[in-house]
Amino acid sequence: MEKKVLTQEELQNLKDFQTREENLIVAFGQIAYQQQTLDEQQDKVIEEKEKFEKERAEFALSLTSKYGNGTINIETGEITPTE
Repeated sequence: MEKKVLTQEELQNLKDFQTREENLIVAFGQIAYQQQTLDEQQDKVIEEKEKFEKERAEFALSLTSKYGNGTINIETGEITPTE
């Protein structure tokens, strides 16, 4: 049986495809790693947002208890009561 051998060009093409595939695998791994880091950062920001909203709601309730319902001028601190 006659031995069949690829041409140098064909062999180089196969090697190039293998190298490109390996590079893609590495790139996908890097993206997955970065995504994990971003997910962790997002979780921390979500926790901070929830803490912020709770603190803001508690502060608003304390102001309402002290001054009643109204609109506050953020520049002057003046409260305009609402009915």
